[in-house]
Amino acid sequence: MEQKKVSKKKLKKVNYTAELRAMFDSENLVFESKKTLGGENYSIFYIESLIDKKLLSVAVLAPIEKLDNKDIKEGETAFDVIKGVIAVSSIEVCEDINKIRDNLFSGFAIILFSDKAICCPIYAPEKRGVQEPPNSKVIKGPREGFVEDIFTNTGLIRKRIRTPELKIKEIFVGEKSKTRISVFYISNVAKPELVDEITKTIESISIDAIIDSYYIESFLEGDKLKFFRRLGNTEKPDVFCAKILEGRVGILVDGSPVALTAPFVLLEDLQSAGDYYTIPAIATFTRVMRIFGLLIAILMPAVYVALQSYNYRILPINFLITILSSIEGLSIPPLLEILFVIFLFEIITEASLRMPDPLGMALSIIGALALGNTAVDAGIISPPSIVIVAVSSVSLYIIPDQISETRLLRLIFTAVGGIIGLYGIFVSIVILTTYLCSIESFGVPYLAPYAPNVREDKKDAFVKKSIQTMKHRPEIIAGKDKVRQGDKK
Repeated sequence: MEQKKVSKKKLKKVNYTAELRAMFDSENLVFESKKTLGGENYSIFYIESLIDKKLLSVAVLAPIEKLDNKDIKEGETAFDVIKGVIAVSSIEVCEDINKIRDNLFSGFAIILFSDKAICCPIYAPEKRGVQEPPNSKVIKGPREGFVEDIFTNTGLIRKRIRTPELKIKEIFVGEKSKTRISVFYISNVAKPELVDEITKTIESISIDAIIDSYYIESFLEGDKLKFFRRLGNTEKPDVFCAKILEGRVGILVDGSPVALTAPFVLLEDLQSAGDYYTIPAIATFTRVMRIFGLLIAILMPAVYVALQSYNYRILPINFLITILSSIEGLSIPPLLEILFVIFLFEIITEASLRMPDPLGMALSIIGALALGNTAVDAGIISPPSIVIVAVSSVSLYIIPDQISETRLLRLIFTAVGGIIGLYGIFVSIVILTTYLCSIESFGVPYLAPYAPNVREDKKDAFVKKSIQTMKHRPEIIAGKDKVRQGDKK
């Protein structure tokens, strides 16, 4: 009976290496031929494109080649001796073939014995250096941005938050990609129920591959029809750290330079990293300008169409005469005219984004001038329409993180203004505000701290106070530890 068990174990030993080789059909997989030490056979596997060849040679292969049977002391095995001479930190001992396979794809060198393996991390991916993110430039403040390597990003965060209270939970998602996802939070600041909800949701994701953080964002927001996003995103480590210090949970996805934060409130899009590196009065002025810019981007074409179609009597007589003289001879109604100009600008914008840089700039300038002037001369559109849509289009980028939502809202409000007039615009504003009041992001009201009214949290809202006055973390977000300045008793 005992002999039968041994034979089964030997059969497993024979198939272990063959099973691993059968999983791969790639020239990148390097298989070092079987070697023997102290009567034990072992093989070395690694994926050539994922490893540091110099580190492999110096820290793994060279020490092993120097070994002979004399180095094996009484009571030791070849496995113990080889494990002891490898000059690589964080060595793993694996007995599961699937775990060994995953380590191969993660840049490990595998020293495979009959029924177990030594996994040596010698990962050396190609990655770009840390630089200022293109979509989050600042005049003052740190210029470091996240990159596509999650270990580099984790180092940027650890450099800024040097406390054991910073916790990181690692989750691997994707049946085929096995993408590493790190959940960051500060243990005594973030609410435990928030951490558990986000962690369980990520762990429950069943998908072939996670390519970017947007995949995680979609799963965390759920499958319900939602117009506004429920998670914040940033490419700057300083912004990421500031948010988790307030009690939020941060999420990094390997392969993506965009980090996610939750919960998220609409006010965050009116804030900028540069606001915290300038005087409060300037930051307040900038935020007020962003609000007006947002209103101009969404409502300006709608109000223009409504005034021209239905409510022209409220315009000053001189301005009305100017408008009427400019639209004289047009053959299409105001609503169709303004929608035509909006779509014209959208087409030019999309084309310029996808063309090579030298041609994109030329297309934006020449296309707008040539098409605009030609359309005006042909009597299709009027000069005021071009000005209105141009100002609105530029204002869309004052809050770039909400540009998708504001572009769609602009179209909706323009259609309402052209069909119903100013009354329809006012009703639409009420409906939109009511909808925003009903939204929550992981239990936090979307319009906080104004709906509901949280007085303490307004110190960093539309009006920004000095940092000395912000002694407490946001009340609606922070967990147990709400004090960030002064006496914590």
